[in-house]
Amino acid sequence: MSRIAVMGSAFNPPTLGHKDVIEQALKQCDQVWLVPAFRHAWGKSMAPYEYRCQMVKLFTQDLADPRVTMHAIEHNIARDKPIYSFDLLETLQAQLRPEDQLFLVIGPDNAAAFDKFYRADDIRRRWQLLVVKERISVRSTKIRAALQHHQPVSAMTTPGVAAFLATHPIYGEASS
Repeated sequence: MSRIAVMGSAFNPPTLGHKDVIEQALKQCDQVWLVPAFRHAWGKSMAPYEYRCQMVKLFTQDLADPRVTMHAIEHNIARDKPIYSFDLLETLQAQLRPEDQLFLVIGPDNAAAFDKFYRADDIRRRWQLLVVKERISVRSTKIRAALQHHQPVSAMTTPGVAAFLATHPIYGEASS
């Protein structure tokens, strides 16, 4: 039996805050699957999906932990509507053995608003929530703001992501 933490996020871009969430999830699960959002359920504006997937790939390479992998699958299940956590979990569960367990990783902000999630009760019935703490206050918005003001971001993300951002000005002028 595998215990798999599913961490869906915009990863817009990945941060050291994401890294800390992964470390917390690995204390309770065997694997962490990072799933970049193809289309945000609440209409959040994001950098192109392909760029965010490239950054998550670099991020996982920097983490160098075989238990942490990217699963860029949302583009395969996208329709003309948002992709909800329920849809993602259902798609992933169909690919697993019956004894494998999925855990939906959420932070304190989403835990407080979880009742607003699409099919929240169904998620609670079928899967477990893994609520993590925000111990490192580095959010993607901080990195985007720093890039727009030509400030360094290397202290807020992994080296591979910082190097990518230095050569791909997707959030404004890049700076490493």
